[in-house]
Amino acid sequence: MPQLILTDPSKQRWVLICAAVAIFMSNLDISIVNIALPVISRHFNVSIGIVSRVVLVYFLILTSFLLGFGKLGDIKDFRNVFIAGFIIFISGSFLCGISRSINMLIAFRVIQAIGGSMLTALAPAIVSTLLPTHIRGRALGIVGTSGALGISLGPAIGGLVTSYLSWHWIFFLNIPLGIVAILIGSRTLPGKQAKTVDSSFDVIGAILIFFSLMTLLYSLNLGQEQGWTSWAILSSFTLSIVFFTLFFLQEKKAAHPLLDLGLFRNWNFSMGTLASFFALMILNGMVFLFPFYLEIARKLTIDKAGFILVIPSAVMIFMGPLAGSLSDKTGSRWLCTIGMFLCAGAFLMFGFLHENSPVFFIAFSLVWFGFTAGMFMAPNSNLVMGEAPEGKQGVASSVMMLIRHGGGVLGICIFETVFSSFLPQKISIENMSIAHPAISFPMLIQGFHNAFMLGIFFCLAAAGFSFFTKKKVR
Repeated sequence: MPQLILTDPSKQRWVLICAAVAIFMSNLDISIVNIALPVISRHFNVSIGIVSRVVLVYFLILTSFLLGFGKLGDIKDFRNVFIAGFIIFISGSFLCGISRSINMLIAFRVIQAIGGSMLTALAPAIVSTLLPTHIRGRALGIVGTSGALGISLGPAIGGLVTSYLSWHWIFFLNIPLGIVAILIGSRTLPGKQAKTVDSSFDVIGAILIFFSLMTLLYSLNLGQEQGWTSWAILSSFTLSIVFFTLFFLQEKKAAHPLLDLGLFRNWNFSMGTLASFFALMILNGMVFLFPFYLEIARKLTIDKAGFILVIPSAVMIFMGPLAGSLSDKTGSRWLCTIGMFLCAGAFLMFGFLHENSPVFFIAFSLVWFGFTAGMFMAPNSNLVMGEAPEGKQGVASSVMMLIRHGGGVLGICIFETVFSSFLPQKISIENMSIAHPAISFPMLIQGFHNAFMLGIFFCLAAAGFSFFTKKKVR
């Protein structure tokens, strides 16, 4: 079946809006709940440790199902799976909002995350499959920027909603947006697409990759809190290795594998996904660590810190579509390479920050970061999705998003570990206070400096992998 390309500009715009809303919503719910955790904890009279599972379970389920839903989108029509994702997501959101206990809330977050995984896996695939190649880069830039905006605006939106309404509305606000997206998608997404020749679903592979990612992400998320050498973390890492081994053995012998390992024989696809892995390490690591610098070391109020932290996302909103359009005309290699090389300069500036750094300098360094990160993200998506074989865009999209999520988790872990290594024993970044007698400003600043300087290495790694791509994407 020939690949269907939309030629109607109106339908192109609505498909792009639908994909952007999908990524925005699924990413928003990764971070929007964080700020409301203390309120939810008091509401259900449970500890912060228990209520933090509301965040953890969403991320674990969303990420672990990506490959399965990417493959399902290739086998079935993107339209049906995508719209089903919206329905499941808003249904889970409604159930979360009416939860009567913490266990109900955690269980309903699983439902919400399944819908979010369907949306995340297929949004880039829909854009790259249905829109013409000459606008694909700009479109992927808009979708990628929407995702970054969801992550960065989550805490601010969550704080406002919790303060003026209640924590229940954190989940309810997804419902009208999701309904509008369903109506748009039902009217504009075509019901047919190029079908993959692998028409069977690898159930065993889906189960194995689910448990592989669940155990790995559990270890990475809780390693710092429980101790990297604790019995639970070591056991989880071991199980992850076992499940990954069984998964790859299954994929090699399966007639219709869940993951086409042949994708990685494509040089550009491999280099592009590796570059995005390191880029998301620095992006998520910086987004995680920088608020602590502003509030604890720089001693800014929460509202001022929140305003400053919007800067990189605001710049990326401008830069993402522009860089995507440029990649349609010139290719992705040099935009990605130069973007990540210059991004190292942002981390060099972060390395000079101290407790008395001028707000102007902080803002300028974040503008530079947003500009250079925005220069990379859309062209990189254009590169990776441009190499996806016909009929396998869903798998390629889910692989790209899975690697980006994995890089983001690892980046947070590494940045937190490097910083926390300068704190006294049994004090972590989440429970520290400058009032603690064992903590000094030089200790804090040194921790921030070392973590940010490590970011330079990750930027250069992303630039290097981008440089080694071979051909332009048109």
